[in-house]
Amino acid sequence: MELNPLLKILATTDGSVTTILEALTGKDVKIRTLAQKVIKADERIAELLKINAGDSVNWRVVEILSDEILALAVSYFPIKIVFNGVREDLMRADVPIGKIIRKHNLEVRRDVNWFEVKRIRGLKEKFGEEYFLVRNYNIVHRGKILFNITEYFPVERLTRMFLKPG
Repeated sequence: MELNPLLKILATTDGSVTTILEALTGKDVKIRTLAQKVIKADERIAELLKINAGDSVNWRVVEILSDEILALAVSYFPIKIVFNGVREDLMRADVPIGKIIRKHNLEVRRDVNWFEVKRIRGLKEKFGEEYFLVRNYNIVHRGKILFNITEYFPVERLTRMFLKPG
């Protein structure tokens, strides 16, 4: 599937997706936390975050929404690397990560690891569609991975909302 310009921007941006979605909607974008817990990193998560297996990691699943759900995001952050203030904001508030980064004046970069359009039948009930732009990236601060994030964008919904004909 060829990506339209909007999906290309979302797939490749090294900036805040929240800011892009707010610009597109003209509204504040909110986060609704669906699940969050501290887990022990298995080998896969340890490799993603460049930490030791067994280290404590916060796992969080959120919806990114304005009038309707714009995306789903799954994030991991290593408890020992994310410092006080940022850690507390992430663990208690439905605040986008980009806004927390700005609040704490963190100098970060976003490294896109991969993206693809794929069929995910398990999300059909939530979104009413099966094809998603899925992207994974790291947010890096001072050479350490603060976050690994995978975002799921419903292709048809976003195309319908933001690329209206004429």
